[in-house]
Amino acid sequence: MIRRQTVFAVPPDEGCAPEYIATALRCLVIGVSGVTFPEGSVKPEQAASIHYDELSKYSPFDAKLELIVAPLFCADFDALEIIEELGNLGYRKALRIVAPKLPNRQIVLRELRAHAVRQGITLDMVEAV
Repeated sequence: MIRRQTVFAVPPDEGCAPEYIATALRCLVIGVSGVTFPEGSVKPEQAASIHYDELSKYSPFDAKLELIVAPLFCADFDALEIIEELGNLGYRKALRIVAPKLPNRQIVLRELRAHAVRQGITLDMVEAV
């Protein structure tokens, strides 16, 4: 189970419409609750944390969007689904998958990267804390 992650500091969509946020974002967190960014790493208006069903409100993605963060699996989707959806929405940058401790991390990472590369996405995976 994914616990609190340090990647996001401000409540999602606070005070801004998705259309505005989508043009200012550098990082989008999908399906990970209770996240915070380390102080000084990104301005609050440059990051958002959303539910999977809100993803279409944020596309097309602005060129400033550098990173999307998502869990390996959750109640709404898994990493393979998010890779496919992001590819369909035209995202071609970095995707960071947050995963629990896995018995054979390299096998999972290799499988995810094989799918991501077909979508033009660069993928890395970090362990949940």
